[in-house]
Amino acid sequence: MEKSENYLWPSREVARLLSLVEADRRYYEDILTVLPVPVAIVKAHGQFVSANRAFLRQQQLKITELGALSLPRVLPAVPPEPGVHGDWHLLRIDRWDEEASDLVLVHCPAAVAGEAPAAGAALTAFALQEAATLASAKLAGRVLHEANNLLMVLSGYGEEILDALPPASPLREDMREILRSTDRIKAMSAQLQSLAAPPKPVRTPFDLLAFLRAVSAREPGLALTSALPSLTVTADRSHLEQVFLTLLRYAARPVAVAVQSRQAVVLSGLPGSLAEDLELLSPAARVSNGALSAVPALLLASRVQWRVLPVAGESSLHLAFSNDAVTAGPAKRILVVDDEEGIRTLVRKVLERQGFQVSEAESGAAALGLLEREGAAYDLLISDMMMPGMDGRTLAGRVSQLRPGIRILFISGYTDDAEVQSGRLPAGTAFLPKPFQHSALVDAVNRLLA
Repeated sequence: MEKSENYLWPSREVARLLSLVEADRRYYEDILTVLPVPVAIVKAHGQFVSANRAFLRQQQLKITELGALSLPRVLPAVPPEPGVHGDWHLLRIDRWDEEASDLVLVHCPAAVAGEAPAAGAALTAFALQEAATLASAKLAGRVLHEANNLLMVLSGYGEEILDALPPASPLREDMREILRSTDRIKAMSAQLQSLAAPPKPVRTPFDLLAFLRAVSAREPGLALTSALPSLTVTADRSHLEQVFLTLLRYAARPVAVAVQSRQAVVLSGLPGSLAEDLELLSPAARVSNGALSAVPALLLASRVQWRVLPVAGESSLHLAFSNDAVTAGPAKRILVVDDEEGIRTLVRKVLERQGFQVSEAESGAAALGLLEREGAAYDLLISDMMMPGMDGRTLAGRVSQLRPGIRILFISGYTDDAEVQSGRLPAGTAFLPKPFQHSALVDAVNRLLA
């Protein structure tokens, strides 16, 4: 990716390059986190920087304690010098500034030294497979981002033109053929989406108690108690079943489920380390690593809120199902930010027909300038995730500081943002993938402003 000295890098290229670098960093951090071998990163003077799960468990430490500890305090027999020190190996990470170099601390007990080659070969094969999968996902994501923007313009304005044509116009059939062509492209895009992101949940209403009775019949370790004859909830049944089975196997002991209402479903008897185990992995790993790490994403994809509470050395997981109440918003003020003019205009037209007051901005800087000039109290920010200069995430943080309590709707053809992919977005924030139908946009806005 060499450029001549006279070439000025466009801000869009710089933003995309930085996002790729950040994605690579998170990818290797996630591999390190789940590695079964204890590993830690140490400053040259001995101060701990980070450590993976295996190291924290071996040394009986919490991730919040690590920053205040040093190598001599945790492992007095291991000096902060590169080399082999008993069962511990210290490797130097060489950088351009030698004084800023860090040390990698790896536990390599002599008892298993003979097994190291086989384990290393297996880990190398796994890493190569994961790297190939990640490269495919990144390429698919970049293509999706651009293609879905174009599809959004074609299909959105196609619907606008079709609605404006007289019923007897011979052009209506021509426009329908154009829209049918975009539908075929959307189908191809959906296939590509399967490479770039996990499948979307299918939320349907069902009887939660009948569902849990069926699960407990197959898994005797799940004990259900409820005074209710039935309870209808809306969620992805397969995702929910995966959550319950994962937690049951994680606990390795009976788990009690008490159902009182949609807002009060409690799983008790879970290990006391549940909260720490869920938080230790990064959001990106929660999606890609599967098992316990995927539980938060699976729940929030079904719009099930959750929290972990400590109970006498154990943990309880509290679930609250959405009642799916949708209320049309009054004349709220909405700010739409997207570097694609066609998409901004389309979103404005759709929302103005619903009675909303809509303003547009072509960039994050323009949006902040608009807020400062007008001083208006906007109720909702709709922003693309990938924009030149200031990206959507940064803009949302700045706008939230200026307008506390504002709701945020991110839109994008593709994003590798960890929180978006995991489903763990803050309250008052949602994500709508492009291309989307007019009704999906209106529904997302109404839900945020309800």
